[in-house]
Amino acid sequence: MNRDKISAFTLRIASSNGCGLISVLYDIYEEYETDALDNFEAGQVEEAIQALKRCSQVVNHLQKDLNFEYKVSSNLYALYDYVQRNVAKSIYKADTEGLLEAKKVMDELGDAFEQIAKEDSSAPIMQNTQHVMAGMTYGKASLNESLMGNDVSRGFWA
Repeated sequence: MNRDKISAFTLRIASSNGCGLISVLYDIYEEYETDALDNFEAGQVEEAIQALKRCSQVVNHLQKDLNFEYKVSSNLYALYDYVQRNVAKSIYKADTEGLLEAKKVMDELGDAFEQIAKEDSSAPIMQNTQHVMAGMTYGKASLNESLMGNDVSRGFWA
């Protein structure tokens, strides 16, 4: 994943509510999954394995954050465990077989959480973040970003 995508995910995380944050994690997983598949196709096995390990970290994060007060959490835990085993299979076999199995599950779950996030109108988790407005203004090839908010000064007064 390159720096531009990391910055885009960081902005999305800063402005997301709870369901939106889960949806962002699925998008991050999908990005690492794509990196792994592309690296396997290009014959770059070590890079693919690193991307698979990052996939595993994202799923581990999703698994640890489950709230078992809800019945669906035990079902999600089992699905995440299945994904983890398939990603691990791809790591130790150094092929895409397990990853493609995991992809089926994660794509379905990602679509479901994306729909849920669209319906969730709760406030963002991070309250004191600046709003970033981005758009094509006064330039054909440049993207201009403006920070909005009451407190535009950052840092400390000495």
